[in-house]
Amino acid sequence: MGGGIRRCLLFLILLIALGARLWGITNPLLDDQAWRQADTASMSTHMLGRLTDIPNVFLPQLNYDGVTPQRVELEFPFLPYLLAWTWTLFGWADIWGRLWSVVLSLITVGGIYDLGRKMFTARVGLIAAAIYALMPLSIYYGRVVMPEPMAQAWSIWALAMIWHWRNSQGDRGLWKSGLLMAGAILAKLPQLMLFPVALLLGFYPLKHKRVSQLVRFSLIVLIPPMVYYLWVHFNVAPSSQFVSGIMTGNAVDTSNLDWIFLSNNIQRGFTGSVLLLAGVGVCRLVFLRSPARIALLTWAGIGVLYIGVVCVRIPLDYYLVPILPLVALLSAYALDWIDSLPGTVIVIFFLVLINLKSYAYLTPKYHWNEEILSQAGWIKDYTSASSILILSGPQPMTLYYANRVGFRLTTIEDEEIPSVILRRYPGDFLVHLPQDEHKELFWEKVRNSYPEIGPGVFDLRE
Repeated sequence: MGGGIRRCLLFLILLIALGARLWGITNPLLDDQAWRQADTASMSTHMLGRLTDIPNVFLPQLNYDGVTPQRVELEFPFLPYLLAWTWTLFGWADIWGRLWSVVLSLITVGGIYDLGRKMFTARVGLIAAAIYALMPLSIYYGRVVMPEPMAQAWSIWALAMIWHWRNSQGDRGLWKSGLLMAGAILAKLPQLMLFPVALLLGFYPLKHKRVSQLVRFSLIVLIPPMVYYLWVHFNVAPSSQFVSGIMTGNAVDTSNLDWIFLSNNIQRGFTGSVLLLAGVGVCRLVFLRSPARIALLTWAGIGVLYIGVVCVRIPLDYYLVPILPLVALLSAYALDWIDSLPGTVIVIFFLVLINLKSYAYLTPKYHWNEEILSQAGWIKDYTSASSILILSGPQPMTLYYANRVGFRLTTIEDEEIPSVILRRYPGDFLVHLPQDEHKELFWEKVRNSYPEIGPGVFDLRE
């Protein structure tokens, strides 16, 4: 296959990937995973006007739960910082965050092609890029305002670079891969699972003269995340230590192991046929005579362990995103058994047709509630910018779109007395969120006690 044909095919794959990810590009951050997307964007709003206040600007802040923005323990805010600069230069709009994620997703597609090409053949790289571009989970999470697209892009290029460094027989360039891997771990902590894979790709089997380089690479990768996560951990209140809380809490919690839910997420997000191909790819790897074999088999083992320990305990499908590149590479290696490129294209075409139902699973992910946006718009237009809101539920998107801070009521019971609950919070307005369950008796008490001045907005100041 000539270089020109490869470039044309890669361009076509990138074009298809772009088109798939432009679906719903103008949606507000209220579709599936709205909470996490609004959190990411709200971090950007608190960076505006202080973008050069380094390092304090990198301490994430959210607009709940308090009368001022609260410092929180989250991943390094690369995307919020980039988004804040974009808003500063071009003005606020949700689409900027989505466009950055789409660009990063396309960079990931290119990285998977590059890694597959270098480890196997150009055909494997093209097939892997095509499969990654078309997997349902990759499509949806390739256009969300969340850390996943950036973490994916940096980690896959880190692996591609260290494999290139290994085979170039040079001493320069190792630091580039190390910094990219460190950035991926900073952007999303689960990317840490790829660190052993990077070590194996770069150094297995270990030669004596490479020991110092392995140590240097490890320090470049691990020190920045360790310093940052410790810094954030000790600069936030215990109630805001989300990363350490999620990791430690879910690691020991065995009461919520929903294997059926996890299985559905995997099958719909990856598609059954791609998973079958990935299994064939693992079997074929056993007979591969290449240093990449042990790295990929280790990656597969870590992936299975990660799914069994983390994903089954956290019922959110975006925790499966770090597995996508591996599945794409293994599936492509399985399809590489087909000798001709046209035959491979036909197989991929039929895979798409077979898995059309899996793409239908994406449709509800793009749905969003217009009432949330209109209610937040009313609050922004008709209340003071210094107003403190009390939301009737845990979802905080209203605070982002209203550009307000406030508190959230996690549970409301019909028999509860509104004044008893609300006096715990120094709020100006109570907001009955559109998506909340109806507690008719409780809200009848609210209407009898406080004036409703807007759509579901009750004035608590009198």
